Amino acid sequence: MPVTAYAPQDTERYRRRENSVLFSPDLEAGDYVFVQGCNGEIRVLPDGCHVHPYVLGRALPAMAAGELTVDENGHVVRLNNMSGTFQCRADCLFAAVGGLAMQGGTIRPEAVCPIEE
Repeated sequence: MPVTAYAPQDTERYRRRENSVLFSPDLEAGDYVFVQGCNGEIRVLPDGCHVHPYVLGRALPAMAAGELTVDENGHVVRLNNMSGTFQCRADCLFAAVGGLAMQGGTIRPEAVCPIEE
């Protein structure tokens, strides 16, 4: 499976928000948006309206983007590719799962819920 770089649909060069952090199993429980940069690192921001372009900033492309939920144990219990900014295909979640695991994440098998085009 080839890796794809998805250009943001919104090309405004937003600054990365200060609370955009690398994913870690130490995140507080809650809902987040995530973006996996072309370097493989996954950054997150608390979920909200139109926040994907602020995760990396500068209109940088992404390998994967969507939403995730972390439970009180630091486990990813929901993961999808819902992002109006990047519009990644469902198969981007393979890269996202790998990136989350490389950053210490535990992804529940039932967590992955791709959004089909």
